[in-house]
Amino acid sequence: MPNTDLRPGDLELISDFKAGSESAAQELFDRYCERLMRLAKRRIGQRMVSRVDPEDVLQSAFRTFFNRVRNDEFSFREEDDLFKLLVRLTVHKALRQIAFHRARKRNPELEAGQGSDAQDVLEQVSADEPSPETAVAVVDEFERFMGQLPHLDRQVVALKLQGYSTLEIAGQIGSYDRKVRRILVRVQNLAREQADETG
Repeated sequence: MPNTDLRPGDLELISDFKAGSESAAQELFDRYCERLMRLAKRRIGQRMVSRVDPEDVLQSAFRTFFNRVRNDEFSFREEDDLFKLLVRLTVHKALRQIAFHRARKRNPELEAGQGSDAQDVLEQVSADEPSPETAVAVVDEFERFMGQLPHLDRQVVALKLQGYSTLEIAGQIGSYDRKVRRILVRVQNLAREQADETG
């Protein structure tokens, strides 16, 4: 397994970018592009993929990010703060694009003109996406939950959410599959307990 400890951290790259380094910007983009592209595709879903291009969503998220970083509108304390922010920006941009294309005159279900009125209404209701504000609130709550977990548990959950299998996660953290599964069950139980307390 290659040693990645020699790579500059996110905070160092952000600092270099603010000092004018375009190569730092490129490295930040390359570092997170693939994971964020997967997130955008999942958020957009099959029904809207013909209308909303995940690549456009990603470019828009990074444009906003770089512009606002240049203007000192974001502050970062931990190494994983950057990824959390990029996730929020990507989700927000995807939801805005979906909302735009779901406006009455652009709604692909309405344009198709197939099925009964009742069926069309049912499909629209079941396909409704949360507002960007709701999505950001969910991400905030998720970050709060993740913040209370031990470092290893956070790492396992983050990798699982990125689509890695338990075997792949075990390889990345230098552990074994059974331990990863135990961590995921423990985190799931904690999430349930807290949901019950607040519900």
